[in-house]
Amino acid sequence: MCYKVGAQPAFFIVETGWPAYSPAPETRHASTPHQVEALLTGSAGSSVPGPMSVEERLGILFEQHLAGQGLELDYLQVAGRGPRMVRVIVDRDGGVGVDQLAAVARSLSRQLDQLDPFESSYSLEVSSPGLERTLHLPRHFRKSIGRDVTIKTHEEVAGSRHHRGVLEAADSDGCAVRVDGESRLIGYEQMRSARTRFEWNKQSRATRKSG
Repeated sequence: MCYKVGAQPAFFIVETGWPAYSPAPETRHASTPHQVEALLTGSAGSSVPGPMSVEERLGILFEQHLAGQGLELDYLQVAGRGPRMVRVIVDRDGGVGVDQLAAVARSLSRQLDQLDPFESSYSLEVSSPGLERTLHLPRHFRKSIGRDVTIKTHEEVAGSRHHRGVLEAADSDGCAVRVDGESRLIGYEQMRSARTRFEWNKQSRATRKSG
């Protein structure tokens, strides 16, 4: 178990025996334990339009489990080809405390043991977003509107591949970032990486001024 303080998120790793999960479309939505079981097992009558990936199966299971605790599945990734690494980010309004993260890590580990989705051993990492975070999904951008961000693009946008400014808007296709007084529209497919930024000096100045 490990806990980091500051701009980095807290995380917990449970040892047992990177495409990322996106929220399931309506055809794979499940709101009751019976529906969850049907989706996970492919039972007759399920509306699943094809084979489910590991991320999708775990996403349905974890979303249902976390919702019962008032938490949101913010991000899920299964990495590795031998021993697997399952990375989970959970969030809620007001943030997630250290004790709750530890409890979530234990409960999700039990869920994984019951589903048993891997042939080999795996590690589970459960974390909260933190003050600085990588932005993977459209909802991450929407939740970060008004924050300072750094975005790198594959090709030049407005004459640059590096965009550092305030995130003004975001939708399902891309976002708008104000850089040096200019609003730049950047599509998600154009991005190489994106993350929020937190400046301690800026926060300190704002606190002194408001006081």
